[in-house]
Amino acid sequence: MALAPRIPSHTHWCALQLYLQWAHDELMELEEFLRIWDVSREELAFICDCSLTTVNHWFSQGEHRRFPSEKHQQKLALAHHIWVTIESEPEYLQKLRQMYHTKQRRRQEK
Repeated sequence: MALAPRIPSHTHWCALQLYLQWAHDELMELEEFLRIWDVSREELAFICDCSLTTVNHWFSQGEHRRFPSEKHQQKLALAHHIWVTIESEPEYLQKLRQMYHTKQRRRQEK
């Protein structure tokens, strides 16, 4: 039995607006992210939604060196925020999320 789609309330829209504003304003430097998280260049490319070539340019020296854009820094800040939040999340919420994802996978398989 499928549930009818829900109409987002004013509270939903306000929460989304606050979150998007935070995500837009929050930046994280690559060096700071790498001091906290041990990720590969391939993983950085995934997080920042860019090519491995772009990430490699961030680490190069000389005239070919590039720096992460504001959009890349936003994605680093978002990944950091999510990962820190997950670590401090109560166990019961983790179990609820796991149950929800299991239920969603079963629906997709049908």
